[in-house]
Amino acid sequence: MTTAPADRLDSWKQIAAYLHRSVRTVRRWEHEEGLPVHRHVHRTLASVYALKSEVDAWRQAAARAPESSRAAASSAASAPTRSIAVLPFANLSADPENEYFADGLTDEVTTTLAKVRDLRVTSRLSSMTLRGTSKGAKAISAQLGVRYLLEGSVRRAGQRLRVTAQLIDAANDNHLWADTYDGTVDDVFSIQEQLARVIVDALELRLTAREKQRIAERAIDNLPAYECYLRARHEAWRWRRDSIDHAVQLLREGLAIIGDNVRLHAALGVAYLQYREAGIDFGDRPLLEAEKCASKLFELERDSSAGLQLRGWIRYSRGLVQEAVHDLKAALDIEPNNADTLLLLSNCYLISGRVSSARPLVTRLLAVDPLTPVTRCMPAWADILDGKFAAALEPYRQMVEMDPSNPMARLFYTWVLVINHMEHDVGALVDECPSDVRDTVPARIAFFLAFALAGKHGEAQAVLTPQVEAAARATDVFARFLAHGFALAGMAEPAMRWL
Repeated sequence: MTTAPADRLDSWKQIAAYLHRSVRTVRRWEHEEGLPVHRHVHRTLASVYALKSEVDAWRQAAARAPESSRAAASSAASAPTRSIAVLPFANLSADPENEYFADGLTDEVTTTLAKVRDLRVTSRLSSMTLRGTSKGAKAISAQLGVRYLLEGSVRRAGQRLRVTAQLIDAANDNHLWADTYDGTVDDVFSIQEQLARVIVDALELRLTAREKQRIAERAIDNLPAYECYLRARHEAWRWRRDSIDHAVQLLREGLAIIGDNVRLHAALGVAYLQYREAGIDFGDRPLLEAEKCASKLFELERDSSAGLQLRGWIRYSRGLVQEAVHDLKAALDIEPNNADTLLLLSNCYLISGRVSSARPLVTRLLAVDPLTPVTRCMPAWADILDGKFAAALEPYRQMVEMDPSNPMARLFYTWVLVINHMEHDVGALVDECPSDVRDTVPARIAFFLAFALAGKHGEAQAVLTPQVEAAARATDVFARFLAHGFALAGMAEPAMRWL
């Protein structure tokens, strides 16, 4: 049905005049009270319009609604107005192997939007947990704490590429904009930039000159090298030796194609640190290789946030906590909503006993990365350090529920049950440990804590293999758990040694 021109208000000024209010007021009503305003977003411009019939219906409903109903309606729009989540782009290609390419587009658009300081963007890890969800826009918005959602799909056939995307205002389930981009795979860089710019226009964000420049920057502008990068990221996060080996190989191939590159060196440094994070190699080589990457990053870009974050992570791993804090604070000044930096910096404060300094960072972390299991437990870790042991039970239980196959999640929850002296629950949790992870370092330490709490000292020491002790010498968290277990067993000398 075609709308009669007389029913249409074609600007904020016309909408405000029709309602006898200021432009500022009606724009606030749109965000907070669901005033029905529509948008046309084009490649370079954004425009708004409203229909008098819809505005009249909204005004009548608002007049009839009791105060409690109006408050409930307003709560649907209570998420920060400048907040967005980029949901995983669906892979519609015939070849399922192209999943990495769709994930790469999701990552790149997320990264580009995160360069806008006034826009809060949900981290890729939280967004990726919603892959394939059947939840509606409002439910996803509430779960992530954002106002807007970007969703889309990627279809690749050889060198041909089709990307579709749509921007949704989840407060009123209104589709603000949708578009389709057709081209070749070589056009992926310009498509990423166009997507970011059209979203900035739709949300009426004002960019600084530096932000405009950063959105236009192409971290890797060579397609074969870019594909190496995308495949490497896909492999590195599998946390297996063969996958990380493959990731390192791919990143070195990318560097061989285009020479030194900030994004590739940063990814290579993180890949080397994954050997430690996955409990594969606690020797010095991963740190030394990561340090080479950090040095190269600073040669290429003097104020590199990626370099600062990487060096902070390395220094943390070496136990140089004050130096790590210095680097991570500097990285956060450049990218204030980087979830990895927020997580590591808040943890540095917590292990140093600076709980009051960590809590604001944890709050910010939860805002940008609410669905990652390790994020969920950070407020509880702070509560434990403040002596509120019981308050930590539910968040750590949720951590296991979110990722039941993760042995680290089970270890953390085991420890929390131990410090709350819940012996029966500890026994049940370790007995449910999946058979394929029972020999991992985290699982063995969980059994050690359970045996120590139950007074089974012989069984406790039997699970401490040389591999477990090597891991505990290399990381603060495992050493802390061993100290606690030996203290429970009344064995002061090993407890003090591990402490």
